[in-house]
Amino acid sequence: MGDTAYGPYSQALQPYLLDDAADTLLMLLVAPQDQFFAEFRIESNNKNKIYIEVATETLLKAFRSGLNAVQVTMRLAKRNQIPMLSLHITNASHMGGRLVVVQDVLIRILKPAEMERIKEPLCPAPDVRRRHSLNLLSAGSLTIYPNFKQVHITLPPLLKLRTVCERMRTQSDVATISANREGKFKVEVFTDELKLETCWRNLQHPNMDVEANELEAPEGEFRGVPLELKSFLRFLASYVVETTTIASICKNHCAIFYVYIGDTKHGKGVMSFFLPGVEVDS
Repeated sequence: MGDTAYGPYSQALQPYLLDDAADTLLMLLVAPQDQFFAEFRIESNNKNKIYIEVATETLLKAFRSGLNAVQVTMRLAKRNQIPMLSLHITNASHMGGRLVVVQDVLIRILKPAEMERIKEPLCPAPDVRRRHSLNLLSAGSLTIYPNFKQVHITLPPLLKLRTVCERMRTQSDVATISANREGKFKVEVFTDELKLETCWRNLQHPNMDVEANELEAPEGEFRGVPLELKSFLRFLASYVVETTTIASICKNHCAIFYVYIGDTKHGKGVMSFFLPGVEVDS
């Protein structure tokens, strides 16, 4: 999903995954620490928070080696003054004994001032997590720009959406996603020779406060944004963990996706993806 993850090692995990290749995708995951750890302890001079930077590919390899482990303990450590996450992975041997494997993952400790520069982008869409009537998990607040036309809709299964977009990618690098307040969501690709369109119907909308001027707009009016397909497909890779995904589409500006892990009321967390719109030739 991204090349580097940043986040506080504290009582709540808030990793930010950034795409270093292009500033087209930002993902934030917020989840309580008890969804990851059976026991947890941390002490620091910065309100018991330690900010770290880690290469996600290396961290994933270390985690995979502990998939069938009896126990995994993760510690912040130093080897020759080099900071790292040290994973002590305990496995059961064929003879009934215990075999411990240690995986060290290099990290960089970030100063609080450095972490201050890594934030969710300014977004015009309301925070559907806060305003959703189903009491969805809270994952922080977004800054709101006024006077943007926007629409919010629950997406179809991301795996099905990903299959459609992978086929469209052979025709174009850009796809336009749009939705209206009648439960319709579209993905479109335009070229000089053709137009491809896939539409889902009867989708749900999050129950949230709607401005009076928004209600005056026709429910059938579509509001969309063109997105880089490569970045959109990166987001769609989150189908492996999603149960419910809500899209907030700000017309011709950006799209924000909220992927809920587990039940929307009592799940394990929520991942937020921000994708800026791209300019297309009219």
